[in-house]
Amino acid sequence: MPSDAIAQPVTAELTGREARWERHNSERQKRILTSAVELIEERAAGAEVSVQQIADRAGLAKSVVYRQFSGRDDLDRRVRAFVLGQFAAALDASMSISVGTLDQILTRTISAVAEWITEHPRIHEFMGTGPTDYDDESIDAISSLKATIADSARTTITEVGRSVGIDSSPFDSLPFAVVTMVEGTLTHWVRSTDPKPSREEIVADLAKYTWYMFDGVARSSGLQIDPHVELSTLIAELVSSDGGTSRPD
Repeated sequence: MPSDAIAQPVTAELTGREARWERHNSERQKRILTSAVELIEERAAGAEVSVQQIADRAGLAKSVVYRQFSGRDDLDRRVRAFVLGQFAAALDASMSISVGTLDQILTRTISAVAEWITEHPRIHEFMGTGPTDYDDESIDAISSLKATIADSARTTITEVGRSVGIDSSPFDSLPFAVVTMVEGTLTHWVRSTDPKPSREEIVADLAKYTWYMFDGVARSSGLQIDPHVELSTLIAELVSSDGGTSRPD
């Protein structure tokens, strides 16, 4: 997006993902950010979206848009943060361990990422052009998104490990390794001009690779986990056996 001068930022003394999302909760800012996202999605590859176009789509005067942000860079950063917050919130539902086998959880989570990259190519492209408003210049929004997803997965693994009395530290680096593999592979897949597998096939492959990585770490820790049994059932078995192994493959 091009650089226009914009005056006076809107700030909030809040922290965490919920706080970041809260900054976008005013009706006016939602209209501006949503309009920017819609225009980015509609543009041709490499085309720019101006502040005037965003204002027109939002039904606001350009001067009103100017008053919401400290500059064009701030606007672009806030758009990336807005998209990241929406996608991360949606992905949380797919990553929920309350319903499904491990295989199903992996498949639906990877499928959600594949669907987003496939159906929002211009947004995915834009997210890689710079940081959010809470990251420094060295971290683009895609990297921030990967770190957010990996942190969420690592937190879940740690909490499960604590609840069943298992040391989860061997899994600490696994979430980021998986997220990087999945995002990189899907990006390559969606941009490939050669004959390529269907979305369902690439998702199935990535779910399989992810399971192999997870299973390898689990076995190195003395655990045998059946990916086709409800995860809640496996956790209950581990709790009842004081951290013993679940049913073998």
